[in-house]
Amino acid sequence: MRWPIRIQLLFWILSVVVFGIVATTLASAYLAVQTASRAQLADLHQARDTLLAHAHYPMSRPVLEQLSGLSGGQFVLVDREHRVVYGTIRLEPADVAALESVPRSSPSDLFAAEGVVELGGNEYFSEQVPVAERSHAPKSQRLFVLYPKRRWWSIARAVAAPILIAGGVTTLAAMLVSALVAGRFVRPIRLLRNQADLIADGRFQPVDVPGRNDEIGDLTRSINRMTERLGRYEEEVRRHERLRVLGQLGAGIAHQLRNAATGARMAVELYQQSPPESADAQSLEIALRQLRLMESHLQRFLSLGRDEPSAHDRVVLQEVIDDAASLVRPGCDHAAIRLACRTPNEPVCVQGDRHWLGQLLTNLAINAIEAASRRGETGSDESAGAVVIELERDAAGRAVLRVANNGPAPDPTLRDRIFEPFVTDKPEGTGLGLYLVRQVAEDHGGTVRWERQEDTTCFIVELPTEDNRENSTTKNTAT
Repeated sequence: MRWPIRIQLLFWILSVVVFGIVATTLASAYLAVQTASRAQLADLHQARDTLLAHAHYPMSRPVLEQLSGLSGGQFVLVDREHRVVYGTIRLEPADVAALESVPRSSPSDLFAAEGVVELGGNEYFSEQVPVAERSHAPKSQRLFVLYPKRRWWSIARAVAAPILIAGGVTTLAAMLVSALVAGRFVRPIRLLRNQADLIADGRFQPVDVPGRNDEIGDLTRSINRMTERLGRYEEEVRRHERLRVLGQLGAGIAHQLRNAATGARMAVELYQQSPPESADAQSLEIALRQLRLMESHLQRFLSLGRDEPSAHDRVVLQEVIDDAASLVRPGCDHAAIRLACRTPNEPVCVQGDRHWLGQLLTNLAINAIEAASRRGETGSDESAGAVVIELERDAAGRAVLRVANNGPAPDPTLRDRIFEPFVTDKPEGTGLGLYLVRQVAEDHGGTVRWERQEDTTCFIVELPTEDNRENSTTKNTAT
């Protein structure tokens, strides 16, 4: 459950403050009522004692009424036949009988619950005091001292009310001040929270610093400094990201140019090594094609940033394999590696970019040739290296392109990252060839993976054919 800081501050502060105020108010009211009660009791007892011990005049009605006016109590004098001799209040016979329940001995506190008697519909605190024998007074008279309970409550309320009102006002003031103090802390914290949300959204705008010299102001200034630094860091990250992307593009074009330049160099070297009488123009044609590829790579690099859609045309994969094989064959001849191509008789066609599909196959073939040329490094048999390019349709009608070699397997530590950029186990490699293969395959709606079986490493590319796309389009239209 969410517990806002405002509630936390108010709860604990008000709990302590209100408890203290309420306890103090109740204790003060109780003590004030007790003090007022003792004062009333003292006045009443003084009047009683005046009648019983210190007076030398008879207990007549005027005397009792005068003392009643001074003390606030009522006095009733009863003889031994239970008849009222004098009284400051009018009593019915039933009331006189009720007086017999008043304790004969004076309680320690007149205002005790056991001394309450009801007379004429009113309740009185009461005590019964025997009258001392006097020469002018009948024997066995009893004096009943009565104090109206209503009067006692009136005086208690009059004494306690100001204290309770003051306590209530103090409690409300404490609640109001606590709410204002909590708001003074919560409002800037809410602003800082909103600022943190803006920073999380990438908007690095400073917040207004409050005009206060405390921890909240220090925190606000710290957040503004952090915001400024994060803004600078974001600019630096963006600049480094642009440089990194540019570096990737440069490394990619360098990779493609190196492959083409290597193929052209090998074709020219083979041409030079051929006897004059048997020399033909095939090697020179391959070299020229590699040079044209270099020119094409540079042109594509220079056209980066232009919104030029990639043309997807009908591509026959057998033709792409033939072109790629003719480009890499000089490298195979130079490294004494057998190159074999196995394709079905029926054309396997896909919709795509012939140039990039050719680059996909060329990169896989060059990697396979480089791996097969290192066959002797693994301590295996001395048989020649071999590279096999196969094309077939699977049961789902997809085009499956396999490029296998009998060279050493890729580094096991790179098994799961082999198609990531700049990941390679070759000292002179850039780690962009297989990354390019994955990008081209995915751009054409396909996938690429690799597997190792016995002493053969095989890279497998699956691409949707024209039939797959037409069937998918027909199903979607029917749906």
